[in-house]
Amino acid sequence: MQYNYSIADVFTDEIFQGAQIAVFPKAEGLNRDTMQRIAKELNLSETVFVFGEDGGDNHFRLRTFSPQEELEFGGHPMIATAWVLTSNGSLKQTGKHTPAVFEQNTGPVDVFVTTEEGQPKLVQFTMAVDATVDRFVPTDRELASILSLEPSELGSKDLYPMLVSCGRNYLIVPVPSYQTVRKARFNFNAWSSSSAPATLAREILLVTPTTGADKADFHARILGPDIAHTEDPPIGTAMPAFTAWLCQHEQIKPGTHTFTIDRGMRSTRRSELNIEMDNKPGGMVVRVGGPAVLVAEGRIMLPD
Repeated sequence: MQYNYSIADVFTDEIFQGAQIAVFPKAEGLNRDTMQRIAKELNLSETVFVFGEDGGDNHFRLRTFSPQEELEFGGHPMIATAWVLTSNGSLKQTGKHTPAVFEQNTGPVDVFVTTEEGQPKLVQFTMAVDATVDRFVPTDRELASILSLEPSELGSKDLYPMLVSCGRNYLIVPVPSYQTVRKARFNFNAWSSSSAPATLAREILLVTPTTGADKADFHARILGPDIAHTEDPPIGTAMPAFTAWLCQHEQIKPGTHTFTIDRGMRSTRRSELNIEMDNKPGGMVVRVGGPAVLVAEGRIMLPD
């Protein structure tokens, strides 16, 4: 049997930038073991398998895999999937702004596709953020050791480290400069001997309000025990936690805020995410959007 797939570069409008995501638009007949093997074979950060329409027009079921495991939620995969399904006609356009629902393991997510002359131009997904925030984090000395930095290189004006969970635990650590984010190196031994594992954090989101690009407001990078020093993984999945973290600071007043956050460098596939968040007493809503570029198509040939 043959299964077609497309590869999209996500959160960029340039080929060979952004995050590479593979999308199988018609994955019926594939079981979990086979999907995991395919994701490992393609060896991209995330591979998405789409299972038809479920529950009405433009309602699709998504399952996302890294080369190692199935992921409960993925931000980049939704942008890539919407781009591919719109380009191949599977997502039925209802106007310039077409709504869709993508069902992930964590539940349904509202998605909106903006098109121009029938082609996708921007994809945005919307989520209500239900976050758990803990200010008990490792000491600055421990954090610096984990990141192979000096304690004096941590901290940023009016921003503080916190543990934030929106289904996945992130230890969010601010630093003062873009250069500090880029030079940080995860130290597994320091991590293991610190109080960090007790927080149940799986990864560190390192953030700075200074960036390598004029258009961005923040620069971020994910580090962790399962991430190689040379890797710069996608950050879309961390955006609900990031926005919840921002709203814990006094300078972020109630209301709607918009900003951009970038990841990587041009030499390591730079991405730029557009974020809009409603910081309101009744709860927080975050909207994450950006473009993508289709770069490849292929097929996997499985034995009958």
